[in-house]
Amino acid sequence: MADIDKTLQNIAREAEERHAQEKAKQLNLPYINLVGYPFTPNVLGIIPEEQAMQYRLVAYLKVENLVKIATDSPTSEQGFIIEALKKDTQLDFSLTYCSKSSLIFGLSRYDALLPRSQETKVEVTKESEDAFEREISTIKALRDKIATVSTTEILDVVFAGAMRLDASDIHVEPAEKTMAIRYRIDGVLQPVADLPMEAFHDLMSRIKYLAQLKLDVKHPQNGRFSVKVIGEDVDVRVATMPTSYGEAIELRLLPKNKQFLNLENLGFSAEGLAAIQEAISKPQGMILNTGPTGSGKTTTLYAILQKLNTPGTKIITLEDPIEYRISGIEQVQIDTSDQTSFLEALKASLRQDPNTLMIGEIRDKETANIALQAAMTGHLVLSTLHTNNAPSSFARLADMGVEPYLMSGTINLIIAQRLVRKLHETCQGKGCDECHQTGYKGRVAILEVLKPAAEIEKLIQTKAPLREFEETAKKLGMKTMHEDGLEKVKQGITNKEEVERVTKE
Repeated sequence: MADIDKTLQNIAREAEERHAQEKAKQLNLPYINLVGYPFTPNVLGIIPEEQAMQYRLVAYLKVENLVKIATDSPTSEQGFIIEALKKDTQLDFSLTYCSKSSLIFGLSRYDALLPRSQETKVEVTKESEDAFEREISTIKALRDKIATVSTTEILDVVFAGAMRLDASDIHVEPAEKTMAIRYRIDGVLQPVADLPMEAFHDLMSRIKYLAQLKLDVKHPQNGRFSVKVIGEDVDVRVATMPTSYGEAIELRLLPKNKQFLNLENLGFSAEGLAAIQEAISKPQGMILNTGPTGSGKTTTLYAILQKLNTPGTKIITLEDPIEYRISGIEQVQIDTSDQTSFLEALKASLRQDPNTLMIGEIRDKETANIALQAAMTGHLVLSTLHTNNAPSSFARLADMGVEPYLMSGTINLIIAQRLVRKLHETCQGKGCDECHQTGYKGRVAILEVLKPAAEIEKLIQTKAPLREFEETAKKLGMKTMHEDGLEKVKQGITNKEEVERVTKE
């Protein structure tokens, strides 16, 4: 019986391949049988696994600059991935037709030959790096450079320019007839270039390919890849968003070898620094850092973690995403959109008995309750909240449904902060090529620090309104962010316009 089954299988396979040969002739494509084909990792890996699965494409042969790829179902959408591959690899591609069994065999080789990777890595050539470093020193020089390069080089130049000009983010924004590229430098978006829409489509395809996003999907997507440019390895977080003229792209740049500032070098006042030092010296309790996205909360918390990171201390962080790696700390990447898995990770981390636990953000009652209970039972807990100022943290937690007894006596310190741009020392704020004619270079934190006292504890117990928390905090001597900013104006670090820009509500 086994011999009969095997014979029938062979007959079916032969019929499948004959049908594939006929289909290839109809499509005017070459034919290939890949079952048993000797795939090699370097050729197979030319197409990332996710794209290979999505578009039913597999690379099987490379001869000099030509790569042969096979599919069992040619579609127009495959043209997107092939064009993106051409631009990214500088190779030519030739499409071949194969049977379904052939394609399945080829796709199965990914598990057999290639380790699974979570991201794509791009490297700019040494020759290009040298040219970029020489030629890109100002936004104007970058704009001129972009205007002279080919479409395939635009992304490399954009990355090199971002690193050269200390940008934290790259925004690619389509309009009716052109595409705008802007950098976020020192927290403020700066126009870099306007390009024709043809370039936008090429750029979009390449970025989606690198981030392993679906090329033919027009809904918000998130991905990542890494790039090495001007001597730095950089994680790139990608977010796309459909607009009326196409998909806008936001690229967050996270240098892997970022050197963190010490607490003492973040620009805190002597009183603020002393309050932070006192709070982190306690073996338990909670420290909250509040403010909007981009206000420097993560930098401050990482600086605190570095201060606490000693051989006798166990530190665990739960982050989404892990922005920077810190040696000696157990950092856990979690998905906060999946509340179940996040809470499981939080509970599991407490079973590891850490001295210090950092939770990326408190967003809901259950997370707040677990974090505060941990802070009551021998753990130092660091986290962030999205609130306008330090006193409003109590109102925010109460709105989540946190009971007063959990907050009272548990919170060591609340920090609220913003980042203001520093006046450029070289031109004294007048504007020059080095500061891109803005008059500013670099940023410094302004903050308010609230240390709960007996008066605050009474307000927590009575669930007092926000106004009473704010008034009591000021009576206790809390300096507001606005007041801290004006102190830095007196010191010549920034100006009043900058302080007003970031503190106005």
